[in-house]
Amino acid sequence: MSPLSARNATSPCRLAELGLGTDGMLRMAPILGLPRFLAEHGLDPDAEIRAGGCDPALFADPDNTITFTAVGSLLERSAALTGCSHPGLALGRRLGLDVLGVLGRTVRLAPDVRTALRTLSLELHLHDRGAVLSLWEGKREAMFGYTLFCPDVKGTEHIYDAALAIAKNVVQELAGPDWEATEVRLNRDKPKDIGPYGRHFRARLRFGTAHSVIVFPAADLARPLAGANPGAYEAGLRKLDSMDAERGGGLAGKVRRLLRRLFVTGSGADGADLRAVARLFALHPRTLNRRLRAEGTTFSALLAEVRYEVALQLLRDTHLQIRDIALVLGYSDSASFNHAFRRWSGTTSTAWRASHGKG
Repeated sequence: MSPLSARNATSPCRLAELGLGTDGMLRMAPILGLPRFLAEHGLDPDAEIRAGGCDPALFADPDNTITFTAVGSLLERSAALTGCSHPGLALGRRLGLDVLGVLGRTVRLAPDVRTALRTLSLELHLHDRGAVLSLWEGKREAMFGYTLFCPDVKGTEHIYDAALAIAKNVVQELAGPDWEATEVRLNRDKPKDIGPYGRHFRARLRFGTAHSVIVFPAADLARPLAGANPGAYEAGLRKLDSMDAERGGGLAGKVRRLLRRLFVTGSGADGADLRAVARLFALHPRTLNRRLRAEGTTFSALLAEVRYEVALQLLRDTHLQIRDIALVLGYSDSASFNHAFRRWSGTTSTAWRASHGKG
């Protein structure tokens, strides 16, 4: 862990001062309930959080930031200490849009569920610099999902549990109290006790899937929001744009986030080339690369970086075959992917997967 990452994992750092300019960071808001969870199990929260390598003072403010590495370790440690196999679910089931701060307040004002979820997907980096939210739309079904991209994180199953529990609450808060998911897919292995999952999600459950998503009728995307306010929504978007300008990572950050979403939604193999991405930004390919070079990178470098991130996520969090991962990433065969992976990591994809629990 770098000195900066170590500092951020163990001591408070105000979002207003640091922002979320560093990948792998998260606002504290989603895990503020951890001390209460530990206390409910008869433990001393401060002592256990400190023993886990974090400063309990982090939990004093939702706008403090923490590394995903620290979050995963805390949740994994909490599971071991309490005997509760689902601490992420226990925390996430109590949370909704409020946990997203100004972003959550803005999307409440959107005209409909579709617009609100799209805004969340585009602006999550203002809250969370380690994952991507994605909205898939089909003729009959829609899927709203969360994908974690930090490579060296333990306890990812607990992070996904929390994220999906929050996602379900968010969609229900937007769509109305009568809304229900039809299916919930979690990429984690099936736990021994699925009762808590059934009680929270109240939908068909599938475990060991390629993506962690909430599935619901596509028609629900058109539901109007009870708190819709066009003027206030536009003002909220301007505030988000201002925040993004301050700590969004420039054009390189936007391209990186777009590439992640393309691969997560299955469009990366066909849509993640320089011309296609430049078109989405209304730029000539040479102009896009010139501006990226001014920020110290290139499109090809960002594409390789994101491919590596997605490869690690799929190897760690799914049981997809290597040949299928190669296709998702736009490689013609497993050999081409394995050659690239060895160049990136110094080892084979099979060896990396075996050392990270998916052998």
